[in-house]
Amino acid sequence: MELDLFRSFVTVAEARSFSRAARLMHSTQPTLSRQIARLEKELGARLFERYGRHVECTVTGQLLLPLARAIITRTDEAVSLIRDEAGTGSGTVRFGAVGNVMAILLTPILASFFAAYPRVSVDLIEKDDAQLEEAVISGELDCAVVTPWGSTRTATQHLLTEEILLVMPRDHPLAKEPCVDLSMLANESVLLPRAGLNAGNVIADALRRAGLEPRISRRANYPELTKALVRAGVGIAPMPKMVATPETLDGLVAVPFREPLYRDLNLISPRDRPLTASARALMVHIRAAISGRGGEDQGCSS
Repeated sequence: MELDLFRSFVTVAEARSFSRAARLMHSTQPTLSRQIARLEKELGARLFERYGRHVECTVTGQLLLPLARAIITRTDEAVSLIRDEAGTGSGTVRFGAVGNVMAILLTPILASFFAAYPRVSVDLIEKDDAQLEEAVISGELDCAVVTPWGSTRTATQHLLTEEILLVMPRDHPLAKEPCVDLSMLANESVLLPRAGLNAGNVIADALRRAGLEPRISRRANYPELTKALVRAGVGIAPMPKMVATPETLDGLVAVPFREPLYRDLNLISPRDRPLTASARALMVHIRAAISGRGGEDQGCSS
């Protein structure tokens, strides 16, 4: 059965008119009518009821419509994949991550990818973790790096596990401690990332498992604002290590938790559709670069 017959059927079903569908397909109405008649003959069923100048799908047509759309979509994806594979490293990749992960962790990796694949164009999209997952599922993005939270509806590859440290002013009573127990935060105002960042969910869940209901005084939109609020005495902030390095603290200190607290970073891609060769090349490049970084810190020694 020819794919063009399915394309004609879907176009007529959506336009609800043979003449309108013919214009959309840059064809003629008699040609389109012959294609639909041929499809009906091959299937042994009527697909449309005619009502004057417009048509409606029969029950059989309604059953076929989503299947025909899926066949067309998958075929187009397959053709695109093969053509991209034969394109010797050209194409466009739509890639996303949280802003600070993109800037701190991924920038040098992306720069080396651009040098290795000069014909590949990469659209870089910054979103929160939940938005990134939805964008990968919907097809807006090819792949993304996220902090996971709960179950995932995407294909997932673990990239790294990063320690979370407690950032506070140098004169804070806890600043002299080599390690901090979560119980020490019982009377503290805690600053968390904005709700869409899953690192905040990891931290809040750890506090609740320790029997504490977090006193969340503020949520900040980006790490440097969080640090500024900490300097101003608004609260203290658990933060991923990549945004709490000594050279970025300026009057603050970062102390590990006695029972180390971590967040994961995963590389996600669609479960139900193939990736282009360019997208696969980017994912392989990211995994290889991060795996070469070595082991993770082991937290605070007693």
